Amino acid sequence: MKDSRLVRRAHAMPRPSRICRRSGAAVALTGAVLVAGLALTSWHYSLPEAGASAPAVRLYAGAQPVGVIYPAHRAQSWVPLNRIPPSVVDSVLIAEDRRFWTHAGVDPVAVVRALQVNLKRGELRQGASTITQQLARTLFLDTRRTWARKLRETAISLMLEFRYSKSRILETYLNTVYLGQIGDVPVYGLPAAARHFLGKDLAALEIHEAAWLAGAIRAPNRLLAGAQAEARTRRNEVLVAMQEQGLIDPRTAERALSKALPRLSPDANRVAPYFVDVVAAELGRRTQLPTSGEIQIQTTLNLSLQRAAETAVRDGIGRIEKARPHLAGRVQAAVLAIEPASGEIRALVGGRRYGDSSFNRAIRAARQPGSIFKPFVYLAAFEAERRGQGLTPASVLADEPLSVRAAGGNWEPRNMDGRYHGSVTVRRALEQSLNIPAVRVALDLGPRRVADVAHAVGIERPLAPVPSLALGTSEVTLLEITSAFATLANGGSRMVPTALALDLAGTGPALAALPPSTRAVSPESAFMITHLLRGVMRRGTGAGSSAWGLQEITAGKTGTTDGLRDAWFVGYTPDLVVGVWVGLDDGSPIGLTGAQAALPIWGPIMQMAVRQSAPAPFRPPPGVVLTSVDRVTGRPVSFWCGSDDAVQEAFREGTVLPEGCDSIVQTGVNSVLDGVQKLFR
Repeated sequence: MKDSRLVRRAHAMPRPSRICRRSGAAVALTGAVLVAGLALTSWHYSLPEAGASAPAVRLYAGAQPVGVIYPAHRAQSWVPLNRIPPSVVDSVLIAEDRRFWTHAGVDPVAVVRALQVNLKRGELRQGASTITQQLARTLFLDTRRTWARKLRETAISLMLEFRYSKSRILETYLNTVYLGQIGDVPVYGLPAAARHFLGKDLAALEIHEAAWLAGAIRAPNRLLAGAQAEARTRRNEVLVAMQEQGLIDPRTAERALSKALPRLSPDANRVAPYFVDVVAAELGRRTQLPTSGEIQIQTTLNLSLQRAAETAVRDGIGRIEKARPHLAGRVQAAVLAIEPASGEIRALVGGRRYGDSSFNRAIRAARQPGSIFKPFVYLAAFEAERRGQGLTPASVLADEPLSVRAAGGNWEPRNMDGRYHGSVTVRRALEQSLNIPAVRVALDLGPRRVADVAHAVGIERPLAPVPSLALGTSEVTLLEITSAFATLANGGSRMVPTALALDLAGTGPALAALPPSTRAVSPESAFMITHLLRGVMRRGTGAGSSAWGLQEITAGKTGTTDGLRDAWFVGYTPDLVVGVWVGLDDGSPIGLTGAQAALPIWGPIMQMAVRQSAPAPFRPPPGVVLTSVDRVTGRPVSFWCGSDDAVQEAFREGTVLPEGCDSIVQTGVNSVLDGVQKLFR
């Protein structure tokens, strides 16, 4: 019975051939399921489309590059693998993954070596990432050093190798690997890095340059931007390894090793970074930027003037901080130069150093203008005089104690010198930047009218129509105040500022038209203010301009705010307006006037401009006459009425000037004539 049962069991058991066939089928089925699962899962991890380049807008000032704008907020250009030089490919493989062509996404040799180090240290410190793993991490994962992320990275790498060819993976890596920053814009790929750091196409790279870029992949922000000794060591390691692998001959290696590290191109340190930001903002308002490829755009920048402005800011800040050590590292300054006839921005500096702060103080910082606002008070009065009201430049004002009723009590303005000067002409009040006469004029006109005129000439921010507006208590930007003075320089016509040059060749993108020029104030009023501001440069608070030989050919005004918090200066010729602001970002006092802090920055810039191109003279427009008057009394000067301080004053044609004078000669002659008249009677 027992034998029969064994026999029956033996007969019931499948034969060995059947077992093999069934096992093979199961294995095949399992393998097929795994392959199908891997294929389906890998589809979730897709490489970017080949040729996917981020758009780039290249800016020029004439033939000189100024900077690059990246509308997609990333610098990347795609070059197919068959167009990437072998020296570049070899450099990267030597630096990052020498067994790339033989592994399946993970390098077992490197893994064992890294595992030994990490287990010894008890943490994940040394990587063993292949190019495929780096690609997986860059495209699909974060950069945290954890075992879980490393396992996911490995799995994704295997899936990428299953789905894509080695060439496709390598091409994607070369075009997407992270290689540092351009300000806050990341650089991806060897082609973009070659263009940004070296100003070259990838095909033009020399072997030592290719090794330098490849060697920096592991720490690009450090190795490409500053650590020269470490970058050179890393580059040389790549070159030596390439020779050992037979990729370059000993002579080529020797020449490459002797080369100095590459000098960064202008793209790496933008010529005028604050200006480039302004261009980017204007392009965003006026055109639709491309979604791929490159375009070239001409800007309005004058490179010589820009360099002069940057030097003047650096020197001016250095001089202030040397004299006031407690301000070291805190002083900021901004410069803006505008061509009044076109509104084109010729130079712009938005702060002491773009790398420390990209905040553009020339465009965005709103500060009280202080006494630099006073010309617009008198401009409003001259516009009122055109309608039979208001003042002339020779009108006499009272610089005497004044009490103005205001919310919370009476306001009593004071002059900066703490004194009262009695009766003063409009000219003297503006040249000496007296506060009380300006407040009186604003009160007579009404602060609302002053605000309206200021808005008309270029101030866009709200202006509080209160008596203190005359002393510049409403905040403005340097762009606004410089634009307002540009309206004066342009004879009362306001132009919209722009950083984009006219595209005469028609090669750039179509731009929305700027608003047309507008007549803000009459040419007569604009010239009369300009004529007064020329006196500021000769005798008033801008007299320091004589240090640069500018006192006879420019007009301008200083600005100092309450508590010496902000220092301003705007000066101009008919061809160029240059505005300067100096202060601290936190609004605390800098302790200097506009003449002390801002004028010394303005002087070298304007001096460069007039040396570059002789300015046109200031000419009175039709409807303005020049008459000699006494600067103190404002009365006409004649043979009978002499003056020790006579000036040529500008008046609107038809203005009736006060008659008579107090000279001894005139009094004596009048007495004789009166006696003769009585005798004949």
